[in-house]
Amino acid sequence: MWGGESLSWVAALLTGAALRKGKESLNEAPYRGTRNTFTARWQRWLVRGFVALVGVLVVRPFTYLTYLATPRKRLPPIDNPILTMQAQDIARAVRTRKLRAEDVVTAFVDRINAVNPVVNAVVDQRFTDALRDAKDIDARLDAGDESLKDLPLLGVPITVKESIAVKGMSFRGGMPCREGEERCADADAETVARLRAAGAVPLCVTNTPEACLWWESFNDYTGSTRNPYDSRLTAGGSSGGEGALLGSAASVLGVGSDVAGSCRLPAYFCCVAGHKPTPGVVPWLGHAPECDDPKWPDFFTQAPMARYVADLPLALKVLAGDKAAELRLDEKVDLKSVRVLYIESEPPTSVSDAVTGEVRACMTRAVQHLRAQGLDVQPLKLAGLEDAFFSGALLMLQLRRVRTVHFDPQRPDSLHLAWSELFRFLTCRSKCTLHSVVAGVLFYLARFTPQSVLRKADAHRTLLLARLQAALGQDAVLLYPSMPAPAHRIGLFWRRLLNTSYFMIFNLLGMPVTQVPFGLGTTSGLPVGLQVAANRYQDRLSLSVARELETAFGGWVPPHCKA
Repeated sequence: MWGGESLSWVAALLTGAALRKGKESLNEAPYRGTRNTFTARWQRWLVRGFVALVGVLVVRPFTYLTYLATPRKRLPPIDNPILTMQAQDIARAVRTRKLRAEDVVTAFVDRINAVNPVVNAVVDQRFTDALRDAKDIDARLDAGDESLKDLPLLGVPITVKESIAVKGMSFRGGMPCREGEERCADADAETVARLRAAGAVPLCVTNTPEACLWWESFNDYTGSTRNPYDSRLTAGGSSGGEGALLGSAASVLGVGSDVAGSCRLPAYFCCVAGHKPTPGVVPWLGHAPECDDPKWPDFFTQAPMARYVADLPLALKVLAGDKAAELRLDEKVDLKSVRVLYIESEPPTSVSDAVTGEVRACMTRAVQHLRAQGLDVQPLKLAGLEDAFFSGALLMLQLRRVRTVHFDPQRPDSLHLAWSELFRFLTCRSKCTLHSVVAGVLFYLARFTPQSVLRKADAHRTLLLARLQAALGQDAVLLYPSMPAPAHRIGLFWRRLLNTSYFMIFNLLGMPVTQVPFGLGTTSGLPVGLQVAANRYQDRLSLSVARELETAFGGWVPPHCKA
C-alpha cells in the first residue's frame, strides 16, 4: 500500500517549517523555463545532501557487505507451458475444455513451491482449497453448466497481497499482532470477492512490509522478499510479494495496492505490469491497515498487477464492478488519435536522482516507436515539478486514523503510541521494524505542520493538476520514468527514498497510470520500463499505449534459471 512513502516523508518533515513560496507565484502562467516552486533550491539541496550523506556513510557500506555475503540463487526452469500463458487465454482454454482448471492450478501451485525458497514471497497459502475449487469448476463444466461460460476469469489462478483480505488467510499487513489478537480474514475483501465471482481461484497471500510502510517487502515474520532476476536485490514494495511471484512465472494475475507507487514499483523491479486506477473506481475497503479519513480514497486504491499488460483491462473491469462503465474499457482505442507527451527526467533542481542511461534509453525507444506508428509525440515541460515530492509528502502525512501498530482504538485521534514504540525499539524490545517506528513518529510530528505550509502544498497540487490536465485533455497520455535506475541491493532504499516522487506524483494528482515492462536493460541485465499516465477516467488510453509498448519491446522476460 504505502510502499515506503511514510519514510520518504522524513525529508519533507525536515524542511516543513522552512517551506515558503519561491520568487514566482504558483498562480503565474505555465512553464517559462524559470523556477516555479514553493521551496527554495537550497532547501531541496539540503534534503538531498542529508539523505546522500547518510547513504554514503551508513547505507551503502552495510548493504554492500550484505550483498557480498549473500549467495545468488537462481530459479528453477519454467517447465510447463501453462505458466507462460496470459490470464485471458487460460480462461478461454478452460472454458472451451482445452485445459482443465485442475491442471492449471496444479501447475501454478508447483511453480510457487519451486520458486518460493528463492524469492520468499508467500505468507499463507490455500493450495488444497484452490485445487478443490478447480476440481469443482471442471465438474460443473463436464456437467454442462452454462452459467460458467460467461465468467471472464474462469479457472485463472490469482495471488493476493497479504494486506488484502482473503477469507481464512493471514490478514495483518506484516504487522505484529496485539496480545490475544489473531489476524486472519473472516471474509473476502470486495475486490477478492469480485475476482472469485468472475471465476478466479486464489492460491495464496504474499509478502508486504510491516503496515505496508516501506518500499522493500520486509517484516520480522516473513523476512525479505527477493527479486526473481537477482536474489541479492530487492523486489520492491509494498506489493513486493506479488511482483516477485508474477516475475517468477508463479502467478499470472495479482491484487496489490497503491498509495505512492506500491503496485508500480514492484512491477517495475520484477519486469511485470501494474495499473493504478482512477481514484474511487476500485473498492478500497478490506485492506490492512485501514483508514477512515475521508481523503484516504484520493490517494489510495487497490490495484491489479499482471505478468502481461493485456490482462490488466480485464482484471480492472472485474475489480471496478458497476463503475467499470465509467472507464469505457470496452471502447476500442485508435492509437493514432492519441497524443503522447513525455518527460525524460525530473528537473535537476528536484530532490530525486536523474534517470540513468538504461532508463533514458527506454524513453528514447518509446518515443521513436510511437512516432514511427504515426502518433503525435511531444516533450512536456511541467512547471513546479521540483516540488512534487514535498507537496505529496506533506499532504499524505496529514491523513488521520491510519490503523498501524501506532494506532490506539481507544484514542483514535492520538498517535502517542509512536513514542513508546520508539523507546522500545531503541532499547531492543520492539516487535516492529525500523521503518514502521519512524513512520509513526513522522505521522505524529506532521500534526504540527503550520497551516500556512499545508495551504501552499495544496495550492501547489491544485496548480500542478490543472496544468497537467490541460496538457493531457481527453486524448493524450504522458510517458514518465518509473525510477531513475533498475532494482538495487536490499536495504539501499534508505538512500534512494527521495526517488519515490517519480511514483508519488500520480497519487498526488489522482491520475490513472500503468507500469509497462520493457524487458531487461542492456547494461544491468535487470528489468526496466516506463509509466504511462492519463487524465482521470481515461485509463483505457494509458492501458492501450502500454500494451503497444509491451508488444514492441518484449514486456516480461523470464528470469535467468538454473542450467
